[in-house]
Amino acid sequence: SLNGYRATCEILQLVPSVEKFRLTLRVIKLWARRNGLYGNMLGFLGGASWAILVAKVCQLAGIEGNLGSCVNLVHRFFYTFANWNWPEPVYIKKVDAQPYPAWNPAMNHYDREHAMPIITSSVPQMNSAVNVTKTNCQLITAKCAEAFTVCQSVLEGVSLWSDLFQ
Repeated sequence: SLNGYRATCEILQLVPSVEKFRLTLRVIKLWARRNGLYGNMLGFLGGASWAILVAKVCQLAGIEGNLGSCVNLVHRFFYTFANWNWPEPVYIKKVDAQPYPAWNPAMNHYDREHAMPIITSSVPQMNSAVNVTKTNCQLITAKCAEAFTVCQSVLEGVSLWSDLFQ
């Protein structure tokens, strides 16, 4: 859809380094697929949600954090989302003036029940992870913690990057 294209273009404008964002996203999506965590219809995260999470990490790392290799961003990704305080929403852009159907837990009680709010940047802002259950959110968080441990081992020279994808 046109909305997906608009959202993609906007994400690319919101990250410090498009090249580092794209490479990091490819790594994270491969990891998610290999761990059975990829698929909106299956109650997990789809491509848009993974892209928003990677964009958030790129923003948190800032310009300095995007100067180094993608290794730092991958490591930071797993640390960030192993420790994220769900259901605190992930925003890569806050928009104050929203039309009615936008994600708004203050006005819409259904939005308050979302386990893993990952909010799109384009207006109206919506939860791209609306199908994620509390159980799947806990599983994704646990898998991020495992992946963070593997990244630590790789950085210490004990493990290989291929271990991340098994």
